[in-house]
Amino acid sequence: MDTIISGGACVPLSNAFSVFGSLCSEYLETLFLPIDFKVDFEDRTLKVNILGVMRGDGRPMINEFNGEPFHIALARSSGSFEFTYAEIGLGSTTAMGEMDMAFEDSYAHFCVHHFNQDGMIRQRSRLTAWLDR
Repeated sequence: MDTIISGGACVPLSNAFSVFGSLCSEYLETLFLPIDFKVDFEDRTLKVNILGVMRGDGRPMINEFNGEPFHIALARSSGSFEFTYAEIGLGSTTAMGEMDMAFEDSYAHFCVHHFNQDGMIRQRSRLTAWLDR
């Protein structure tokens, strides 16, 4: 698991683990803990909690003119190590312990990751199938 998380199990700079791993000079101990995770990609909502380590939530941006959830998306057909399609939202995160930090109403994106040892797999998920039309 440590090899994957640090980016050592893939082609260099081919996915987020490798890119972000290349920016780190030291790593904390990998924790194997239960994760309470609920996400609805279509509604852009998220709740995550790792007891004593972190908690966060995500939600859609709201259109200031009509009060409705606002769909803002990024589509990348090539050139990205992160995602091919992401819906933009707002997120709040609190991390406790050795990486104590908090972000309130900051940038968030909702996407589906498909990686292997060679990088991102560019197969369309059902959420992004419309991009092929």
